[in-house]
Amino acid sequence: MGLTRKQIIMLAVLVFGTFVTVLNQTVVAPVLPSVMAEMSVDAATAQWLTTGFTLVNAIMIPTTAFLVDRFTTRSLFLVSMAVFTVGSALAAWGPNFGVLLGGRLVQAVGAGILMPLVMTVLMWTFPVSKRGTAMGLFGIVIAFGPAIGPTAAGIIIDRATWHDMFFIIAGLSIAVILVGLFTLERGGETNKDVRLDVPSVILSTLGFGGLLYGLSLIGSYGISIDSAVGTVVGVVGIVAFFRRQLRMDHPMLQVRVLQNRKFLIATIIGMIVQGALLAAGILVPILLQSYMGYSATASGLVLLPGAIIMGAMGPVAGRLFDRHGPRALSVIGTGVLTLTTIAFCFSGPNTTIIGLAILYTIRLFSLSLVNMPITTWGMNALPNDLVNHGTSVNNTLRQVAGSLGTAIIISASTIATNLSAPHIGQTAANFLGIDMAFVVASVLCLIAFGLVVAFVKNKPGEACENDADNARRTVLEAIMKRDVFTLPETAKVSEAMKLLVDKGVSAVPLVNAAGEATGFISDGDIMRNLSKRSTMMMDPIVMIMQMSDADGSNKDFVRKLEALMDMPASAIGSKGIIGVDVHADLPEVCRVLGENHLKKVPVLDDGRIVGVINRSDITHYSMERYLAGRALTRTPDGEESESDDAAGERA
Repeated sequence: MGLTRKQIIMLAVLVFGTFVTVLNQTVVAPVLPSVMAEMSVDAATAQWLTTGFTLVNAIMIPTTAFLVDRFTTRSLFLVSMAVFTVGSALAAWGPNFGVLLGGRLVQAVGAGILMPLVMTVLMWTFPVSKRGTAMGLFGIVIAFGPAIGPTAAGIIIDRATWHDMFFIIAGLSIAVILVGLFTLERGGETNKDVRLDVPSVILSTLGFGGLLYGLSLIGSYGISIDSAVGTVVGVVGIVAFFRRQLRMDHPMLQVRVLQNRKFLIATIIGMIVQGALLAAGILVPILLQSYMGYSATASGLVLLPGAIIMGAMGPVAGRLFDRHGPRALSVIGTGVLTLTTIAFCFSGPNTTIIGLAILYTIRLFSLSLVNMPITTWGMNALPNDLVNHGTSVNNTLRQVAGSLGTAIIISASTIATNLSAPHIGQTAANFLGIDMAFVVASVLCLIAFGLVVAFVKNKPGEACENDADNARRTVLEAIMKRDVFTLPETAKVSEAMKLLVDKGVSAVPLVNAAGEATGFISDGDIMRNLSKRSTMMMDPIVMIMQMSDADGSNKDFVRKLEALMDMPASAIGSKGIIGVDVHADLPEVCRVLGENHLKKVPVLDDGRIVGVINRSDITHYSMERYLAGRALTRTPDGEESESDDAAGERA
């Protein structure tokens, strides 16, 4: 990896610590049926173990920004892991549901701090040249947690108890703390002047927590004074929280970004999807274990393929988004999500476990087509100076929606079960409750599908709206190269090969009569096409050399090659093109290059190619700007400081 031994150890500690907390978030679903049976609680109460955890996580997201500024990263990492360990120990002890829930909420405080903190520590620890390796490993491990969590939990529960599962998590956390004490450096500069807006924290906690509490009580016991008070306090708290954020110069959560309609729509869709995701993760294990008699291990294995596919689809969805835009992916994703959710409405005692596994896997696959494209579409609609705030708002509201959506859906299940049990019997009522929960989820998914169809469009000029002064365009045009080789979409493969060889390039875009990019052809397309007809894998230049001295042993190959040369280039090339808008900012350009593993990417202006930008061009531009802006000078005591001219220029 090119990392020192010390960096490798530090990376291992940080990543493993985060892995334990992520794993902890996904092991609870198979636990719920056992907890419900042992502690005699219904699904609406038991789901607090998941929704309460998610809600506290959401509240901690904006708070973490203050903590990172106020304390050193080493101290904050160790304290957050210690808090998480205490919560794990409480949950492991768990003599009653109150203690178990308390442990989960304490866990959530530590876990909510840890994820954004570790990202900061990795950026601080590793130089620019090694951050890609560190972040790549971090992403792989974090994606691995949700995949193995339910299965691992199921195996432990079947062979021991859910108490032992939390004891194992607590033990792993203690090991991380002990190793971290000796391997982590202080890191980061503290700012004692930074202040946390305590009223905002109180209002957000009362608002979101009160609403979740009220909805949960309604699901368990119907409408009562307690549920009404909780719901009213929640609504009033949320309204007061949003009003306070709008009035503050430096709000805890910059909710003004929701005034952007596209970002608002993207956030609402993401909130619905998150609620549907978490609710299904709770309902399916209850259906399998409590009502159909399967083991916790079987329940975890049903969830496993979908989790793996969803994790693996992240980068694939990114490439598809760059090639086809958000509309096609999100329409297909929300459409399939709605259909599979409706299919779950017909679950019953005769439903097979294989059928449920296939349905759940397809459902998570569809979610992967929605999450990334919709989030990116919404973030792209924000001006550059609001992107960071947009990320925080989007993450917070999605977490909150996951909690509230789950509470609503599980409450629907509990209400349907309780009302129907006297008439059709408890067993039939249990299945009816699950079906009614998915009916509610289907309605929410249908709303998301309608929002996508109505509002998510692929408009060529969208990026221009956020670049009214052409500042982004000016930067991109200063960096990009304007010499772009193209071919008409009617060109033959022979013309494409000649251009590739003559110009020494590996791929060229195909354009229509209006100059708009419609696809591209590369030397890889030519090789792949030939490999389907022959076992030979050759570079196009080598092919040409072989044509000149072809003998009897390769005459068949030459005939195949000649036949290929007469084919239209569009027949073997890729449809669509991955490019960046001329009004895109550099972070977006870097995302497209990085996620698609490209060295260069075309620059488009209303669909027409106006240039090409390379990774090296961006690197050189960034280095020049950094060096010009810093203008470092040495002080008498040997420390570096900015010159007055540089400081004035930056100000």
